Amino acid sequence: SSWLEPRAFEPRGGGDGFGRRWPLHILAAMAADLKLMMGGGCCCCFIISLIIILATSFAKVEQTEWCLKYFWWSESVDENPITEPGVVLVGLGNYLLHFPSTNMYCYFRNFQDVMVRSPDDTYNPPVEVRTNDGLMLTLELEFVYRLQQKNLRSLYMLVGGGVSEETAAYHRIMVNTAMGVIDTWATNFTATDFYSAREQIANTFQRELTKVLSELLFIDIQSFQLQPAHFPKQFADSIVQTQENKQDIQVAKQEQETKRIQQTTKLENTKALARKKTIEAEGEAENIRLQAAAKNSQYVYRQKLLAEGYAKALDHFSNNGFNADGIDEFMQYLHLEALKAHNGSQKLVRLAALTTPPPR
Repeated sequence: SSWLEPRAFEPRGGGDGFGRRWPLHILAAMAADLKLMMGGGCCCCFIISLIIILATSFAKVEQTEWCLKYFWWSESVDENPITEPGVVLVGLGNYLLHFPSTNMYCYFRNFQDVMVRSPDDTYNPPVEVRTNDGLMLTLELEFVYRLQQKNLRSLYMLVGGGVSEETAAYHRIMVNTAMGVIDTWATNFTATDFYSAREQIANTFQRELTKVLSELLFIDIQSFQLQPAHFPKQFADSIVQTQENKQDIQVAKQEQETKRIQQTTKLENTKALARKKTIEAEGEAENIRLQAAAKNSQYVYRQKLLAEGYAKALDHFSNNGFNADGIDEFMQYLHLEALKAHNGSQKLVRLAALTTPPPR
């Protein structure tokens, strides 16, 4: 029979409270089974506890984030941020404080409801400011920022927050600080400046916002963009009218400048032509002068040679002529030279008979 079935009679044993008595060997087996069950239960509890401890002692760092380790037992934050992605050991009860490591956007704009919004970026309505001349304006702007890795603990100690609240905490403070900086520095410019000198105003906003957020919230501004301001309707209409008048004035000035340039060009061309004529005339005059000087030099040189030749001829006839001075022979010589140089085809010349010299 089964050991679960009671026996009618046993010299020793125990009862079950219902008048039934169990054999001693069955009670011993039951005690051993109970010990085994208790040992197995303790082992299972230990294994389950170990699994839970190990599961809660590791945390994951994403590719696009930095983390700080929060020690639950001492309620303190590790000074060194975790910047490498992967699974890290944080310890039992400890956890990670997550911060984005990428560039994020802070908008002060009018957005459409259908726009897809990123959870890491902040979206705020436009900022209302007052200018130096008292006019209320509405500004739309945006800037790109990034947290300073080395100052993550300082940022957390400043803004506080829990496991899922640290991002929202510094978002609120950053937005309020940015609005204060924009509102304060907007009073240094007139309403006209926001229309005609928007780039200068944007540079001023970026410079001051970078300085304040870096010193107070350990946030670096990467870029800043200021959209055209929204003016009251009456002021906007006056600006449009002023711009139209300015354009008309600019067009008139441009036409005047065009005519001036045309007349100046015409005058310069006339002056250039006059200079050209003057240079050509001066060149022609110099050429004539040089030619005349050359001809004069040649004529003087030729006459000099002729004079020297005639002098030698006269000397020859004086020494060898029939007359004592040789004048007659020399004059006949000149007569013959003139005949040789004469062009007989144009004019006839009647010659007198040559005097025959007496024999010696």
